[in-house]
Amino acid sequence: MPEFELSPQAPVITAYARLANTQVRRVLMGLHTGATYTMIPWDIAEVLGYEPAISRRKVDIITASGVEKAPLITLSSISALGKEAKNVDCVVHDLPQASRVEGLLGLSFLRNFTVLLDFRRGLLRID
Repeated sequence: MPEFELSPQAPVITAYARLANTQVRRVLMGLHTGATYTMIPWDIAEVLGYEPAISRRKVDIITASGVEKAPLITLSSISALGKEAKNVDCVVHDLPQASRVEGLLGLSFLRNFTVLLDFRRGLLRID
């Protein structure tokens, strides 16, 4: 069974993800089934060899301060929850400093798998 943490205070699932391109980084991510894209922080994208500032692909994201345009990049691979997906589209945007996670695992990662999420039993299964 893949490792993850389900917070007893709120239904938040966190897991470490291995993000890879020319470099590899391990990042604490929150599972977000309502996010179209996986989101990674700006500094991690740069460490991985991307230049988000010159990305031609942009998407609108809704933040606390309104709608913003954010760069969209394609990560070579993401490994999380015991699974790996290749060529995953990711939004580059920093979460607030108070966030318990560095990024979000969204549908651009999750759609590669069959996902069973049962909060009552504390079960997450990815096939």
